[in-house]
Amino acid sequence: MFQALKKVDVNHQLVRNLNRAWPKRATVCAVDKFQVEDAFDASKPDYPTCMVPFFSHPKFQKLPPEVQSAVLTWGWIGYNRRTVSAEENVVNPALAVISTNFLSKNEWHFKEAMQQTLIDEHYHTLMHMKAVERTKAERNISIELELPPSVTYRRLLALHQEFDAPWQKDLVSIAFAVVAEISVNAYLDMLAADTSIQPQNRRVAELHNRDEYAHSKVVAEIGKVMYANMDTKNRQFFVCMLPQALHAFVAQDYSMWEAILHQLGVVDTQEIISDTRAAAAGGVIMRDYSGLHCFASELGILNEIDFDFTGTLKAVEADTLSH
Repeated sequence: MFQALKKVDVNHQLVRNLNRAWPKRATVCAVDKFQVEDAFDASKPDYPTCMVPFFSHPKFQKLPPEVQSAVLTWGWIGYNRRTVSAEENVVNPALAVISTNFLSKNEWHFKEAMQQTLIDEHYHTLMHMKAVERTKAERNISIELELPPSVTYRRLLALHQEFDAPWQKDLVSIAFAVVAEISVNAYLDMLAADTSIQPQNRRVAELHNRDEYAHSKVVAEIGKVMYANMDTKNRQFFVCMLPQALHAFVAQDYSMWEAILHQLGVVDTQEIISDTRAAAAGGVIMRDYSGLHCFASELGILNEIDFDFTGTLKAVEADTLSH
């Protein structure tokens, strides 16, 4: 049973401060200073080995070094492509709907924050697109691999098929975008801090992460305003969709890795993936959901969300590419 909407404290000043700081803090506003110009180091992998779920598998370890390197490179390419897909197909459309449908004209600083966030996200798309092309050029990659969409995106599309009304589809996307924006930092933290990988790849994650730290705060505050501006029907549906999004982001997903291994001609692909699945049976991908836990608590809906936050309030255990 849904409780009456509690009075939610929105930190207006935080949003105003972030808006004023945007010209100095945003990557897109300081492209000359924050261009990714680190030198290419052919000896370093493109993607962290610790984030490849089967890297220690005996059959993978027996592969020639050049094949292992290619798997890591395509893992990096796949991560970037999935990030572009998430920005373009999930986050940006959802944020635009929030700004248009759930923020009043009198809430100028929130609309300003949303437009700044959208500009940032579009620039992130460009950053990750350029990262793919730069990697392919530096590694002299002439082949193309077909990589499947993430399990998160597949679940989003499946949910869209379950509902007919445009407002329902919009709120499904908004739930996924809210979860993505408030929980992505832990994954980017790992990439940005990993000195074992290509310096320029680490730099891409670092620049993206700079913006996302602000976005997580902005989206949390705007989410409170959005929720307060919703009617009862919208609120109830949004609350029902939040756990769907939460579960989608922690779901195990080996589809991209399986596609990479198979298309690179690894004969033991099925054994490697099967063993990896079995070893992780019953597990979930750990993301930092502390911000979402706080968000739900402040809205007074924590007890209405069918999701166990236990174990998801710490750093990401990123052995998949969900975002």
